[in-house]
Amino acid sequence: MKREITALLLLSGLMFYSCKKTAVQPNTDGITITTPTTSTSTTGQTSTSSNADGPSVTGLVRLKMTKDSINSDGILINFKPTAKPIYVIGEDAPALQGYGVVTLSSISSDNVPLAINSLPLSGKGRSINLSVSSTMEGVYKLQMESITSVPSGYEVWLMDGYKKDSVDMRQNPSYSFNIYKADTASSGRSRFKLTFRYKVN
Repeated sequence: MKREITALLLLSGLMFYSCKKTAVQPNTDGITITTPTTSTSTTGQTSTSSNADGPSVTGLVRLKMTKDSINSDGILINFKPTAKPIYVIGEDAPALQGYGVVTLSSISSDNVPLAINSLPLSGKGRSINLSVSSTMEGVYKLQMESITSVPSGYEVWLMDGYKKDSVDMRQNPSYSFNIYKADTASSGRSRFKLTFRYKVN
């Protein structure tokens, strides 16, 4: 009986094997099969969501006004995407009127003179009013001491409204000017602007 059962099982297995279908490969003679691939950029550039407007910036600019090796004053412009152009306690630092010969400050959008000015910069550009004053008339210098992490696509221009002049601070980081005690327009808040422009190639 066991032999008959075994024989039946073997016969069933052979019949099942003989009924299996063999996979048929298509004829690909003369046909090129292309496998889709994912393209990866190797330029090393970081894309932004607004190329036309330029990237938002996190960076620092230090400016200094100098009379001589003793008399000078400096300010810091701190670009942060989350900052506001108005004066914000704890984020900006107001300029304190001291007893020095030279005073330099940047002006917030709500007209507060600042020693540290935190504000946003994007491709739309930014103009910042500067206030210059001195207890003595004579020749002074405005100097961009350093510019850190501001992309080279941003031009930096110092605009002199008194002399109707402008200078590219990236190319010429020092600018000489006169203050005349008899002419109030030669100093104060209305003479200078620091302008950042995004240059689209």
